[in-house]
Amino acid sequence: MEMYIWNTVIVVSKLMFYLGFAATAGYTFFWRDINDNSTNYTTPSYSAVWVKVCVFVAFISNAVWFIANTGAMVEEGIQGALDPFMLKIMLSSPIGEVTLYRAGGLAVALITIYLLKFKPLKPFLRLKSCLLVLCLFTLSYTFTLTGHVSELGSIARILLMVHVFVMAWWFGALIPLKLSCHYQSYEKLYKLMDRFGTQAAVLVTLLLSAGIWLAIQLVGSFEGLFSSIYGQTLLVKMFLVTSILAIAIRHKLKLVPKLKSGSGSEALSKSISLELTIAVAILIITSGLTSIVGPER
Repeated sequence: MEMYIWNTVIVVSKLMFYLGFAATAGYTFFWRDINDNSTNYTTPSYSAVWVKVCVFVAFISNAVWFIANTGAMVEEGIQGALDPFMLKIMLSSPIGEVTLYRAGGLAVALITIYLLKFKPLKPFLRLKSCLLVLCLFTLSYTFTLTGHVSELGSIARILLMVHVFVMAWWFGALIPLKLSCHYQSYEKLYKLMDRFGTQAAVLVTLLLSAGIWLAIQLVGSFEGLFSSIYGQTLLVKMFLVTSILAIAIRHKLKLVPKLKSGSGSEALSKSISLELTIAVAILIITSGLTSIVGPER
């Protein structure tokens, strides 16, 4: 029963980190579009508050994840999880290294996002954009330090970084794009969605290619995707990714072209909401895959 509780806390705290990671990516690459183009000047401030909350929750969840991993190792309840000696041991382990990197990355991201509200000069804005991108790369790097891929070679680690970075970019874009459906003119919304679709065509191809290659490496063979629980769970995740990709294709071919004629923003917003729901489901499965379910060796 105790391990069930710790595993649940580990999965939930990891999910919260994923959401904060995606929110940081969305802010880095898309919130400026809302700031520049929005016809409703309350939208940018609301968006910034939402992102700050997500990043702050991710920061706290990162600490909870570390404590929960300590508790799962010690198996002596909350007292064992908070034992200073055990925490010191865990801090020197790969889990501790991940925790420190993520804490630093999220802290810098939170401070940088907060400073953006002062509308500084353009050179300073570029500097802060670079800082946010550096934070994203740091957070992406932490995925290679623990888990199943950490046992593989350098190529697998690089591909994992690409996979999670693009995932954060894609999923993090969804809320900015949804808000844009309500607060931007049809002309500007079309340009934003068209640009996003062009970028996604390349980046999502990288995401899928890296994901499939990593999946086969982890299960050992293509047949392993069907014969193991880990492989079957990966297939469910791949099905959801394919579903969200199909929605994105529908956007590009059907819904986005309608924006040219001054209609379709409401339908696009609802479709992005469905995309968001599937994205959260993918993150939940990923949290479980990287915490509880492991490949058979």
